[in-house]
Amino acid sequence: MYATFSRVGRLAGAALLLSFPSAAFATDDDIEFWFNPTVAVALDEDTSFKLETAQRLRRESQGRPDTFFFRLWAKQRVSDGVVLSGAVERRITRGRRDEVRVMQQAYGEAGIFNLRVRLEERFAQGANGRMGLRVRARGGIAIPLDDTGQWTLNPDVETFITLRNSRRGGDIGKTEFRAQMKVGYRASDNLTIQAGYLLQYDLEQRVPDTVGHAPIVGLHF
Repeated sequence: MYATFSRVGRLAGAALLLSFPSAAFATDDDIEFWFNPTVAVALDEDTSFKLETAQRLRRESQGRPDTFFFRLWAKQRVSDGVVLSGAVERRITRGRRDEVRVMQQAYGEAGIFNLRVRLEERFAQGANGRMGLRVRARGGIAIPLDDTGQWTLNPDVETFITLRNSRRGGDIGKTEFRAQMKVGYRASDNLTIQAGYLLQYDLEQRVPDTVGHAPIVGLHF
């Protein structure tokens, strides 16, 4: 058992180190808290809808307002291990521009490995109809921690590439990076609980990069 956890730790640590962005400026770090409850309803074995919500609590005094979103997904399994999805999201950020996002996503898994690619069209308040366009690519692994499959370790890393900013003159290119380390527990057929740590690294131009360290809790029904 010790050898198994040692190998898992080395693998996850190597993935995080290889994916960590190099900063051209100093960083502005702060603590956040993320809570992500979701509810999924299956229409059949291959088709489902999911309501995903998030509460991202930050320190407004540090210029980091709280963010909330509500996201409705339609998901279709097209083959073993491959799911195509589409979503509409309403995102509210206190004191900042609210957004509506439209998303298309492809997800695939093979053994313990998984890959997700998402395209986002972003419509921000006050942008005069200008559409932002962003690609997100995430790779991860799901490592079983027991023989029953109830406990899993889920490290992943994700890169955000902005193709078109919703603000004229806004940053484009690689603009954000995330790394997560979560432990999941399947409490029943209808409930999975996840808890872990998330690092969010916003790559800024001409100013210090912004880094958020967040304990994250997820309830998936």
